[in-house]
Amino acid sequence: MNYPADPLAQRLESRLKMRHYALLLAIDRLRSVTRVAESMSLSQPTVTRALADIEDIFMTPLFLRTGRGLEPTPAGDVVIARARLAAADNQALRMELEGVQAGRQGRLRVGVIPYVSGPALDAAWRHLFALRPRVALLAHEDTTLNLIAAIRNRTLDCAICRFTQDVGEDDLVQEFLYHQQAHLVVAKPSAGSLARRKLLDMTELADMDWILPPTNTPIRQLIDSTFAAAGKRAPLPLVEAYAVRAVAHALSNLPRGITVLPRDVAQSVAESGAAVMLSQPLAWRLPPVGLTWLRDSPKSGLVSRLVEAMRQVH
Repeated sequence: MNYPADPLAQRLESRLKMRHYALLLAIDRLRSVTRVAESMSLSQPTVTRALADIEDIFMTPLFLRTGRGLEPTPAGDVVIARARLAAADNQALRMELEGVQAGRQGRLRVGVIPYVSGPALDAAWRHLFALRPRVALLAHEDTTLNLIAAIRNRTLDCAICRFTQDVGEDDLVQEFLYHQQAHLVVAKPSAGSLARRKLLDMTELADMDWILPPTNTPIRQLIDSTFAAAGKRAPLPLVEAYAVRAVAHALSNLPRGITVLPRDVAQSVAESGAAVMLSQPLAWRLPPVGLTWLRDSPKSGLVSRLVEAMRQVH
């Protein structure tokens, strides 16, 4: 049986172009036909006709004129979100093609949390640098939630980050890599007395100068929830920092500085002379580290092979 064709699908397949998305993004950014026309070197009637044509393609108004300028309708919000993804994909494709023209096999944009273990990161780079033809790389360091948002926004291909509750959603894949053990790291002037104690009560340390990662990181959430479960108030940080170098410098300048770090990162900070890692591990299970990417990513094969290379060191 032949069913009538979907008119919206027909319009999208036969008429929708990247230039339409570019115009929608400009309107969303500037909220004025006059400013859009100036920014794109077009006449106002041309922009007005183009918007009408786009709304005809989608069969619904995408913007409404208000006292604040052009405001997206609910349908406009949906289309603009897709336009951003399409623009990001188009930019990624352009960069990849430039790499291919330079004799490479493309480009991989990798996100990394600051607390990734050195051996795991070395394994990732060794694997990627050994590929032939070579792969152009972009490396970006950020928090887990920001890296996941960048993956969903198509500005990163994958990320070495922690498991989070929303990673189980259908659009993402996350492969386990390894666990990390948590340790207290203390500024040298305060380390001696703490190191001699057989038992440490975390609540007794609350008045020290805490250096903690931002509130939207899995480790900070773990610290806060651990104190809450014990009926205690979580320490109020004097410094919020996630970059390892920033944490190390803060510890070297705060005689009563204290923080929680994964064992391998803690050892690195201690070896730099900034602080002392207490040998007694904390009975906290840090969220595991994994490799995350979009389920429908064109880089899935490349990222899956990267997972296997990184697992070999843990």
